[in-house]
Amino acid sequence: MAILGAGRVGTTLGRRFAEAGHAVRYGVRAPDDPKHASVPGPVWSIADAAARADVVVLTTSWAGAEATLRAAGDLAGKVLIDATNPIGPGMVLTHGTTDSGAEQVSRWAPGAQVVKAFNSIGMEVMANPRFGEARAVLWLCGDDVPACDAVSRLAADIGFEPVRLGPLARARFIEPAALVWITASATLGREFAWGILRRD
Repeated sequence: MAILGAGRVGTTLGRRFAEAGHAVRYGVRAPDDPKHASVPGPVWSIADAAARADVVVLTTSWAGAEATLRAAGDLAGKVLIDATNPIGPGMVLTHGTTDSGAEQVSRWAPGAQVVKAFNSIGMEVMANPRFGEARAVLWLCGDDVPACDAVSRLAADIGFEPVRLGPLARARFIEPAALVWITASATLGREFAWGILRRD
């Protein structure tokens, strides 16, 4: 598993996946930079980390997503989890109802099996998605069924309840959910998550 980006989201997810028994490497632009000394795992170049991984997780800012994917090289055939949010200045989405950031990521990484996931909640929930007996819901979508199966298993491994919403175009709905979560966190704090109430 390659985590592209070693910020708070990337290191939180990487730590959780490693705790669940997965081999995790981090891909960054300058692996020898002392600022990466506290990263909880091996730090490689973006290209090297991506080349040796079966699953690649994009956790950069939206502004850095394209350059990171270009640095990663050929990702054809790999599962690419897009955890980014296409948010621009003024906290508005750069992609709307006729396109999504995930679909743009797919165009930047031709042949990759892109799955949108881990974007609509904060890192506090990624660190601990359990709320008593309940698990936080993780929305995900993608066009490749085996890739979605793999991401669902990864999400369950770290405590989430994965919920698939269909093809990758459904990211057009999942990405705005991130703005709902961010907006709500201003009044609710950051220790809350999505959940589903079901009738018997």
